[in-house]
Amino acid sequence: MLDLATLPKDWVVTSGQFTRKAYTKIYPAINPTEPENSLKDKTVVIGASRGIGAKGIAPAFAKAGVKAIVLIATNAAKLKSVEEELKKINPHLEILTLGADISSAEQVTKAWSEVNARYPKVHVLVNNAGVECTQSDKMMHEQDPDIFMKNFEVNVKGTHIMTQQFLQAALPWASTTDKARVITLSSSSAWGVWPFLAAYAMSKAVNIMYTTTLAAAYPETLLAIAVNPGMNDTEILPDSLRAAGFNFNDPALTGGTIVWLAADPARSQFLNGRVLTTEWDVEELVARKEEITSKNLLTMQLKAILGVEQFIG
Repeated sequence: MLDLATLPKDWVVTSGQFTRKAYTKIYPAINPTEPENSLKDKTVVIGASRGIGAKGIAPAFAKAGVKAIVLIATNAAKLKSVEEELKKINPHLEILTLGADISSAEQVTKAWSEVNARYPKVHVLVNNAGVECTQSDKMMHEQDPDIFMKNFEVNVKGTHIMTQQFLQAALPWASTTDKARVITLSSSSAWGVWPFLAAYAMSKAVNIMYTTTLAAAYPETLLAIAVNPGMNDTEILPDSLRAAGFNFNDPALTGGTIVWLAADPARSQFLNGRVLTTEWDVEELVARKEEITSKNLLTMQLKAILGVEQFIG
């Protein structure tokens, strides 16, 4: 495995570049206060009690002018502190905080019954809640299966339960001109090979395929996009990555990117069912729209030439 400490501090960004410009902080095109990124009168549900959700995603939606933000997370007490910070951004913002373990279908169903009672039309779901609990000091044959699978309980099962509840509420109103929007946080570890992040990386790879499947299942009424937030200074960052000293992204970069994706589904339609990284320049992505769609880029695929045609002639 690479000795991470020997790599340049910007390696995480530069090694994963898809656009010429790369960012670690928010930039004008994704500024949530710009009119073209407005989400006025919209309602969003976010898993946000800490980290990127609390510091980047929820504040970005507040700045984008949403009518209401619903915060769902296990730690209800922490949600209150997030609510206080959001009220500083927009005192008129409606906020509903709900404590729920997203890996519990019963708890999530109960939470969504409260959401639906107050907000019959939730426009955006941001699947941000997640855990990283790989036993990085052990080889795969030594790891506790229950700890290994905890990543899937939250990152995969939890994502599905939240999305399922969102879709049940959204499908009656969603249309080609007013799409429901699901943004799911993934990770670049999903397409890398990191044995010390095995369980986490695998669960995040599932999130990408889940996104692709969602987009295919509801092509006329749903916008589904996976987002890699890059390297952030959060509680779930493994010690080995923190020790490497890589540069961190500002959480506002992820927040602004997600707002940009959600604000105008027609603008971001070419990314439906795909994954992108927050450091990539969205204007360059738009300029490469035809290339991305015609070559089916930014998706998880088997790297092989397939089909009987290769054996003919």
